Amino acid sequence: MITTFSPVTIIKFVNIFRDLAISKLTSEDFIIGGKNIICEIDESKFKKYGDFWVVDREAPTLRRIIKQHVKPKSIVHTDYWKGYSHLDQLNIIHCRVNHSKNRIQHGTGVHTNNVEGLWQGVKLNISTRNRSEHLLKKHLNEFVWRRKYRDNYLILLLIY
Repeated sequence: MITTFSPVTIIKFVNIFRDLAISKLTSEDFIIGGKNIICEIDESKFKKYGDFWVVDREAPTLRRIIKQHVKPKSIVHTDYWKGYSHLDQLNIIHCRVNHSKNRIQHGTGVHTNNVEGLWQGVKLNISTRNRSEHLLKKHLNEFVWRRKYRDNYLILLLIY
């Protein structure tokens, strides 16, 4: 036995630490890109008792999210999902890869391999029982916090 604490107690403390960590995030932590910075974007599906979507994948929703979270003049790589049509109207440089033909667009090198791998890693770290809308948002925010502070965990523990 590693600890004398019950699983319920451990889960409560993990949730307290998660809430504390994500409370330190600012709106800037959810903004990506910048002039000539490549941002790979890919929608992802999280399942729980059927289909549960983080957001709907329709063009107006994706454009709103990209406009809100991607800096102008960013270079945005996506696949050919119909929801990504007309992104050039958002003051970004939009490049696409046709996955039905290849994983990397010949001639341009455009791909979404990094973000697809990232989504896979996120899903592996969130058990299916924790994918309710409320808990999923907390886990995704924790992921943002971990990415922001990935080199400073010990310092953060001392600060908080």
